[in-house]
Amino acid sequence: MTSVTTVQTALCIIPPENIWEQIQAIRSLHDKAYPRWMPHINLIYPFVPEVDFEKVKQLLEVVLHRQRPFQIQFNQASLNYFQQRGDDCTYHLRPNVCTDIIELQKVIQNQLSHVQIKKKPFEAHLTLGQATKGNITTVLNEIQAKWQTIEFTVDRVYMISRENHPENLFTIKHEILLLDEPSNAMANPIKPTVFNQLGIVLSQEFVEQISRLFERTSFRPLKSFRMILADYETGPVNSEFRSKLESISKFTLEFRQDSLAFDERISQLILKPSNLNVIQQLNVLDETKYDGTIILGELRQQDFDKVNDRFMKNWSSDKYQLDIDRIHLIDPSGRFKFIFRLKPLLLS
Repeated sequence: MTSVTTVQTALCIIPPENIWEQIQAIRSLHDKAYPRWMPHINLIYPFVPEVDFEKVKQLLEVVLHRQRPFQIQFNQASLNYFQQRGDDCTYHLRPNVCTDIIELQKVIQNQLSHVQIKKKPFEAHLTLGQATKGNITTVLNEIQAKWQTIEFTVDRVYMISRENHPENLFTIKHEILLLDEPSNAMANPIKPTVFNQLGIVLSQEFVEQISRLFERTSFRPLKSFRMILADYETGPVNSEFRSKLESISKFTLEFRQDSLAFDERISQLILKPSNLNVIQQLNVLDETKYDGTIILGELRQQDFDKVNDRFMKNWSSDKYQLDIDRIHLIDPSGRFKFIFRLKPLLLS
């Protein structure tokens, strides 16, 4: 295993997706690294080449499984900046209490003593964007005025890479849990069977269009609308499976007037495409567990007629269509682990 590092990989903390909204709204406008990086706090960057990930993961599991999960909070006082070369500044969020994350980074660095880690002292931060020295105060004041405190539990670290990614984007390759296990529990750990899932995530535009149907009803949406296709074992993405899936061309899901339905057993509103054959071409749909249904959320049965009537009146052959260009690998907490990008359609 080499001690050389690369800027193509990193070991980091990634906040859960349900608190990304404020962060991404700022980064999308001001961070030159958006969308290459997801929101993150680097623990080691540059990091080891991806070919060494499995060996490094085994080394880190020995110490990280013994670490206790902890909370991170970003409040208005968390906004700060580094001055870079010349007039450039990078502004970021710093945890309001850094003790736990500093200790975590130290444990990792000691365990990977063979890796050539930067000598610069570790400073925990989540980058938001770049500005000039002349306007950094104005930028931070504007963000502070709107900032709502966010907090999350750090219960894992991530090994990410953009090596060999066709669009040079970082994706999650491994995660290592902080389990707070006593040292004697490490000798023969019992791990529950946990599966990731392959799924299709509905575009924001489509979600907004569908959501208009639910105004002034009892509808309670799920956090995200998605179609689950199959379970997928945890661990690295199989390269053969990836090649097979990414050799399939983009396609369009279509929804007819009878695609919207109410499941009385669970009081949930569901949506099912009329052209399920385009899903079946992927050869991943596990029809013993999943049927191509998209669960939208909970609804009182007496409100279904109102919602369905709106759907029927708004329906047209081209209005309720969803272009699919990727399949997501989603972990049990709802985080994206990998994105399989389908082939562009060839123009005739």
